[in-house]
Amino acid sequence: MSENSGYTLLHPTSPEEWESYYQLRYDVLRKPWNQPFSSTKDDTEDESIHLLMLDTEGKAAAAGRLQLNSQEQGQLRSMAVRAVLQGTGLGTQLIRELEAIAIKKGLQEIVLDARENAVSFYQSNGYTVTGPSYLLFGRIPHFRMRKKLLK
Repeated sequence: MSENSGYTLLHPTSPEEWESYYQLRYDVLRKPWNQPFSSTKDDTEDESIHLLMLDTEGKAAAAGRLQLNSQEQGQLRSMAVRAVLQGTGLGTQLIRELEAIAIKKGLQEIVLDARENAVSFYQSNGYTVTGPSYLLFGRIPHFRMRKKLLK
């Protein structure tokens, strides 16, 4: 798809790319909370647009997806950046690409449910908190956030 700063951004297609994609999501979003690998996937995976960022060695560096909620609204889900690479701008690159895809599809806004510790990251990317969302695993507060897309 695209290459920037030695990282390659692509839609996973091969079994190895899918394995890397889901493993990174698990390692960042589920494993620290002692959740099973099966909790990494949900029933909207097949209707979502997935992106995987690989480093120069072909290892998963970042991953995320755009769920199509309606003809007007998309939702960022399962955003993950390898721990040692957080804060380096890879998450922002991923968001920009997912937003570009959303705009091409004619979506007018993107929503997401951010973990408390990620709210400031999404705010720095133009998202606004609209209220509390839910408590994941009974202990991780999430906040609903929204961004209107400019065409």
